[in-house]
Amino acid sequence: MTEVVAADALVGRYNVMAAVVDCLLDVNGPGVLLFGDPGIGKTALINEVVHELGQRVRPFRVFAGPTLASVPFAALAPLLTALTPSQINEPLSVLRAVVAALNPAGQPHPAPAVLIVEDAHHIDDSSVAVLAQLAAAEAAKVVFLCRPYPAPPAEVFSMWSEGLVDRFDLQPLNEQEVNQLCAQALDSPVVQGTSAVLCKYSGGNPMFLLELIEHAKSMGQLVCRNDAWMLSGELRGTSVRLMDLVRNQILMLGAAQRETLETVALAEPVPLNVVQQASDSSAVDELQELHFIEIASDPERHVRLAQPLVGEVIRQLVPTAHSMTIRRRIVNLMESKPQTMDGLLRYVSWGLESGTEIPDSDILEAAQLANRLFIPSYVERVAGAIKDPSLRLAAQVEVARAKWYRGDIRGAVSSLAGVVDRTNDPRTVRQASMLAAQLAGRQGVGPNAIKQAAYEWEAALARLAESRQGIRPDELERGKLGSRLLSLEGRQTEGHYIETERELRQIWKEADDDESRLVAGTLLAEAMAVTGRPVSAIQILMEIQEMVATSGDWSLQYAGMVMRRYILALLQAGEFGVLETFLKNHVSQAPNSLIYSGGMFHLAAGMVDLRRGDLGVALPRLRQAVSMLRVSDMGSDLPDAVAAAAYAASVLKRRDTAMTYSNEYDALIREGLHPSLLAQGHAAVARAEHTGTQTAIARLMSLADSAAADGAIGAEIDILMLVLRLGDPGVARRLITVAEGSEGRTAEFALSVGLALTHKDADRLIELSDSAARDGLELAAADCASHALRILESRGDKARQLEGQRLLKRRTAALDKAGPAAEGVSPDLQKLTRREQEIATLVQSGSSNKDIALSLGLSLRTVEGHLYRMFAKLGISHREDLMNGARGMQGVG
Repeated sequence: MTEVVAADALVGRYNVMAAVVDCLLDVNGPGVLLFGDPGIGKTALINEVVHELGQRVRPFRVFAGPTLASVPFAALAPLLTALTPSQINEPLSVLRAVVAALNPAGQPHPAPAVLIVEDAHHIDDSSVAVLAQLAAAEAAKVVFLCRPYPAPPAEVFSMWSEGLVDRFDLQPLNEQEVNQLCAQALDSPVVQGTSAVLCKYSGGNPMFLLELIEHAKSMGQLVCRNDAWMLSGELRGTSVRLMDLVRNQILMLGAAQRETLETVALAEPVPLNVVQQASDSSAVDELQELHFIEIASDPERHVRLAQPLVGEVIRQLVPTAHSMTIRRRIVNLMESKPQTMDGLLRYVSWGLESGTEIPDSDILEAAQLANRLFIPSYVERVAGAIKDPSLRLAAQVEVARAKWYRGDIRGAVSSLAGVVDRTNDPRTVRQASMLAAQLAGRQGVGPNAIKQAAYEWEAALARLAESRQGIRPDELERGKLGSRLLSLEGRQTEGHYIETERELRQIWKEADDDESRLVAGTLLAEAMAVTGRPVSAIQILMEIQEMVATSGDWSLQYAGMVMRRYILALLQAGEFGVLETFLKNHVSQAPNSLIYSGGMFHLAAGMVDLRRGDLGVALPRLRQAVSMLRVSDMGSDLPDAVAAAAYAASVLKRRDTAMTYSNEYDALIREGLHPSLLAQGHAAVARAEHTGTQTAIARLMSLADSAAADGAIGAEIDILMLVLRLGDPGVARRLITVAEGSEGRTAEFALSVGLALTHKDADRLIELSDSAARDGLELAAADCASHALRILESRGDKARQLEGQRLLKRRTAALDKAGPAAEGVSPDLQKLTRREQEIATLVQSGSSNKDIALSLGLSLRTVEGHLYRMFAKLGISHREDLMNGARGMQGVG
């Protein structure tokens, strides 16, 4: 049975589709061999091709199948109804009957016949021979839809080598294409982190992806918030349909291949030599050739399944008794427990599920690793199996961390209670104390709780030093240094960055253990970024990132801490392009973490858009960040995200949205959460229309004074720029003084603006506006244009005033736009199919969707589907972008 993928799911296939259309329209051109895995979209693509070609071809469909693969001419049976039983086995009679069925009038038809063979990997040899003659005689175009396994008859490949058909291999969708298909299937945008997770689990297979989406929706794991879809937790379980699809694939394999596939699925990743000893080595080669498994290039040549979702289904299908048999075989062949991270996780969970005795130390190690990889469900599943009392408290810390990931702050605090006072393990004291400090921000208790956690850590070390077991001197010293670093972090949370820097720098340079150096260097970089040296901070953080990448899995627990400071430094330095690349790479490399920390990354991306002035993009992204942070907010970022959303809405004059977020911000402050100084500035500006401009400016100046008192130069510059945005140029001299002592592009630009305002140099401000616009800094460009216009108005120069007004209008108009039209680039309509170009022309003439449907004889739903796909191809978001593109093209030449 062939796979069925919705016709409107044609994403990422436009180039292949265009090439197939060309083949079928070329009178002397070849047919088509469309090759790809089950569910990859072969049928969807050929359906779209047929739809696009319309009356220009006459399609005929035949279906091959495994049960009739040995019956001569079985695949062509629907075209052979005119034959007698004695003629059915005569190749010449069959060929004539097929030709007659394709051309019933007996005369050549102006629209060529296209014979589509579904599931051609099951076609019988006799049918292929007839089709080869048909294609060679140019009596019809032949289209084969084939899977790689079972391999189609050799004659099909011979037709390809002889040029009778062109071969096209459909590949899995990439992350961007998965995001488009998700949005198409859900009729709304999907946050990038969510589509990255879905891409990882589906392997980019459209059929698996659509099944995954439906299952996640039905289980409440995929939810719509603020008009965008997001995951509210880990993906769990698989649908009945998906299990059936995978089961059907596996049943086509031989016994040795199935056994090998089950072994890999249960044990992955497993060294190649172990798989070869545990199963049929030739089956390993065959499964790799069929793309069921992949063999890594590492020294052990670890074997994994090529499709993660297939492995998940196989593990559910294998009976427990058979699973235990395979496990015993694998364990006997392996010299030690797996050394890879995913191998250890599988080793422990598989052992517990099959009733095998697993050392408690291995279970704890796996639980700790699972938390570092953001798999809290794993932790909650295995931690309870630990029986050793000396390890149960350490497991309790991991359970608390897992609850924190899920947003259960009360549960996390409850699980953590008493651990520091009761444990005799210095490492557990460290983990519990640091987690308590991280939870402090979400409890609304502030910096004092962080310093309290450091104090309790030091007290626990003193207790251990006096106990009968004692504590090694080196452990005691490392613990004391760790508690001191936590205390310094608390000081920085209070804003005392200048006071902490000297001590942090000393620890960064002199500490003899990597963990202390990593923490000290990260906090030092934060202090430098905040106090006006973000470029220097970036250099330190790049070295620390290298440490994290090469120090083993223990350092993964600090990855979020390092990334947060790196994002801060890049924002303060104005290195927006570098930050965008960093965020994009992180989404690709660590999608699972985005389920729980994705709010922070969406906030960072939204802040880049906000600083650039891409407000039409920034506001939706910030709204998504708010939605994600409401589910999981490990860094206490929600107040900053809400304030930024309120601010963006206020600049765009979306008063109701700005007021909604302003009220939410006030509620968060009443709960005791602590926003950044910049967030407080954003909140003040968002309320300016209600409180009055002067009140907002007074609040901003108070915040600027607080920033100055803390040495927070970056925040002071940002806040003073907000004061300028509200129309008070009196802060220009202060801005110059502050910016002169700071590093980075943001400070350089602020200095230039301050100097131009001080000298009332309208021409320089216009230059800065043009420069900012060229760099994509639309909000800064609009601000400079506004400052220039005020100066020109004060001089009474009417001609220059008109020039300034036009510039300001142009700059302001750019703030609420996104996509090619906003940048003055016309959408490339050549990317569209013929039908889509017809629709685009009608849109640009002012026709409504209903008018287009009536004009082209289509349903309204079909027109809407075409428009959605057109927007995705052109990289635009609105119907108006097509209109703008038309106006832009009219102005050319």
